[in-house]
Amino acid sequence: MKKVTYGLSQMIQMFDNDPVFIEERSTDLDRVTLAIREEDRDDVRRYAHKIKPSLEMFGHQGYWNALVLENWGKGDEIKDTNKDFMFLDKELQKTLIQLKRDF
Repeated sequence: MKKVTYGLSQMIQMFDNDPVFIEERSTDLDRVTLAIREEDRDDVRRYAHKIKPSLEMFGHQGYWNALVLENWGKGDEIKDTNKDFMFLDKELQKTLIQLKRDF
């Protein structure tokens, strides 16, 4: 049996197995990636904020990394966001792969 990193009950209730949810999270992750590369703080803030509820719903630790990125996007603090982004990216990528497999 494959290890699953998320709980489905809340997702099934909220999204009724709608594949649009998976597509939107994938697009949001791509946008965060681009925004970090371009150091576009406003877009980092916007998309990290948008991703946070999904991470929280699945009980992922990546929620806290998204929060760090969101706060970085709000300010002008010099901070290396790479570690937070890499953790968030890895966790969300694994979940999206599993969701695509299961739905």
